[in-house]
Amino acid sequence: MKRIFSFLCILFLTNGCLYYVWKKEFATEERNNEALTLSLLNVIQNPNQELFSFTPALSRDLADWQYQESSLFQSGEKPKLIYIHGWNPIERDSDPFTSRSRKILNIQGTFKNGIIYFQENLSGVKDQFELYLFTYRTSNGIIFNGEGFNDFLNRKFKPTDKVFVIAHSMGGLVTRAAMKSNRYQKDMIDGVATLASPIFGSPFASKQYMSNNSTFVTEITGFLLETQGGSDLTHTNTGLGQSTISGSTNLVLDVLNQDFPYNAKFLTFSGVLTSCNGAETFYYRTGCQILAQSSPSFPFNDGIVPENSAWMGASGSKRFQINGFDHSMMAFQTTNVDDANAKAYYEQVIREIRSSFLP
Repeated sequence: MKRIFSFLCILFLTNGCLYYVWKKEFATEERNNEALTLSLLNVIQNPNQELFSFTPALSRDLADWQYQESSLFQSGEKPKLIYIHGWNPIERDSDPFTSRSRKILNIQGTFKNGIIYFQENLSGVKDQFELYLFTYRTSNGIIFNGEGFNDFLNRKFKPTDKVFVIAHSMGGLVTRAAMKSNRYQKDMIDGVATLASPIFGSPFASKQYMSNNSTFVTEITGFLLETQGGSDLTHTNTGLGQSTISGSTNLVLDVLNQDFPYNAKFLTFSGVLTSCNGAETFYYRTGCQILAQSSPSFPFNDGIVPENSAWMGASGSKRFQINGFDHSMMAFQTTNVDDANAKAYYEQVIREIRSSFLP
């Protein structure tokens, strides 16, 4: 059966089928670099990336079958919502290919509550939209992952479709990289809501900023910067309203942000831990204190991302401050899925997408 399917794939020469043939017949974990090179050339699909279509069910215990590879199905007529998760600190480029179950865990680690809210039709969102979820290996560079995301968009949707992205943290940067790709089709994405995305980077990814802090924090920063994706999060001094960290540069973000033509399609949401209170985990409280007390100081932050970076220096269409929310909570990921503030925040994001981008 596999050989028959492989023959049909070769006969019709679709990208999805080429990837199937390559992976099933030839791929091994040791050939990761080869796979990444072929995907960069747009010959095959990146084996560490996927665009899933989500099928709602009844249980909050979300099952793997609810996540289906979007290439297997035709999209419907409804507008599309795409969730994109943020950085995963444990991933490395040298890891074996990301398994299907690991991809789903990566998505749920950021957006499980948001997926449940969709499934339970909070604010009528399930009635109005189809839900998709994009996952990627965060240790890879932002531009590399952006090219992959754009390729998925081109394969699945048409510019006449209504496509809206809800992106947490690094996911917002991947979205911007996709929209600045040479292969991006104008108007493919109709609107983006970035949730605590470090558009101008984070001081925690800056060696210059963290060198004066504790050995533990410095070690965390070093671990972050070991990967291209991590170093792409470094604070840049370039950007409206940015505080200057001496010696800190980020050419990747500077290139993405320079003359970016679609800022008017961005709604930017920033979390603020007032007096560093409200975080559900100690490391965000600690992160908030470091940002607020170091020099330069970033008193408005979510424990990871300063407000000016999340707001893109006020360059987007609209900006919103979410008080008492840490970096994870900015993706609706509260300990209690029924947290009233998290639900109200989700409804606010959906409401703003509707009012800003839909007739």
